Amino acid sequence: MQPLPYKLTAWVRAPFSACGAAAVLSAFGALWLFVEITAFFFQSTAVSQWLRDNWWIFAIIGAVTAIMRCRPQTAVAQKLNGRDVTVEIAIGDVFSFGGALIVGSNTTFDTRIAPTLIAENSVQGAFTRRYFADETQLDVELAAGLEAYEAQQLPGTRQGKSARYPIGTVVRINPKGRTAYFVAIADINEHGVAEGSFERLRISLAELWVYIGSRGLKERLVMPVLGTGFSRLPQTREQVVREIVKSFVAACSERVFADRLTIVISPKDVVNHKISIDELGAFLEHVCLYTEFSSGTQGSLGAPA
Repeated sequence: MQPLPYKLTAWVRAPFSACGAAAVLSAFGALWLFVEITAFFFQSTAVSQWLRDNWWIFAIIGAVTAIMRCRPQTAVAQKLNGRDVTVEIAIGDVFSFGGALIVGSNTTFDTRIAPTLIAENSVQGAFTRRYFADETQLDVELAAGLEAYEAQQLPGTRQGKSARYPIGTVVRINPKGRTAYFVAIADINEHGVAEGSFERLRISLAELWVYIGSRGLKERLVMPVLGTGFSRLPQTREQVVREIVKSFVAACSERVFADRLTIVISPKDVVNHKISIDELGAFLEHVCLYTEFSSGTQGSLGAPA
């Protein structure tokens, strides 16, 4: 049986959480206080008795208050201290957010959607189906952007392409008027299986910010939690989100190249992996408010200290 959608699950849990219990108790506390005040000033038992007989009204008010006060949080955002840049972590469908979309790809920039190569339900697969009639059109746009890079020719028979580009290679495309940055975050072996690592992700992020800073437009950026799907990183999604935030903030110390970055976590991942948006929000607030930027140019753009 499929799990309930994130929002529905969160709404159902709201009245039974600690926050919900506090709201219900607050409503009954207000009832008790009102009864005491009424009895003291009016010394009438009729009003007090009516309140006691209709206590359920306050129970409903308490439940509604609990639901409203503890409604599920689907996004947290924080402005970067000293910069006109906002970083956001949101729950939802990455394609429903406006802005330039960052798509995690592979070093051979394979595009064929097949069980042994690019999964249809991956972000790249979904992007291809949404913005192109077939993979050939995507290949043409990627090939044009890859002309500036030198590739390594891989030997032997492979499921995909044999031209491999460096980790962190970025290609900017504009299908149907939407900007997208394809960034190479993992290798694909001869069997079509992606092989990623946390260090490669760090390199890719740093190269991505450099590319956008020098060749991209200053616009809103939207990205999924890179590397946690078919790149098979062993790190948790929360660890990857934190790394993306730190890398982006470090890059903004040298150059402001985007007004807003939104990191989108799928609702399914939030439920299945018990991701706490509140904890990520606390981390985001700390990094954005307390990161100190130096005036020098030491270090690599996008590399956290």
